[in-house]
Amino acid sequence: MRHLTAALLTAALLVPAPAFAGASEDAYLSRLVGVWSGKGTLSGAETGKVSCTLTIRQRTDGVNFSVKCEVPEFGPQNFSGVISYNDATGKYEARSSGGDVTVGAKKGSSIVFTADMKGMAEGTSVMTISNSRVVVDATVRRPGGTADIKSHIEMTR
Repeated sequence: MRHLTAALLTAALLVPAPAFAGASEDAYLSRLVGVWSGKGTLSGAETGKVSCTLTIRQRTDGVNFSVKCEVPEFGPQNFSGVISYNDATGKYEARSSGGDVTVGAKKGSSIVFTADMKGMAEGTSVMTISNSRVVVDATVRRPGGTADIKSHIEMTR
């Protein structure tokens, strides 16, 4: 279950790739800088509570982020990466430490990243980030599993 929890949290907190951005994209990303914290739940085939802290720091081409989530039964889970804007594609990008890139799109005043997960669990993760709130929703199923595990995490500054 420890690896599945790590997969859920990794999927929930996607990591971006460096790219060049225009002034409005850089300004938007710079407004995300700060320390965010919040709580969430696991439900469905497995249940529990999740507590997370997200730190976003300015960089030349986007923002760095680091995340620490605590799941009482499993201990801390840590993730980090970069969120940036790719002028060539007109999209925001997140790249995991493993090199996976998740593309995000601006929707209203938010950026929405949607990732399909494969590996130790299969499913979908959606992270919506705005100037006031970060929401992560994931639905996964373990290989050979018969029921979904859902996570919902909300963070604010």
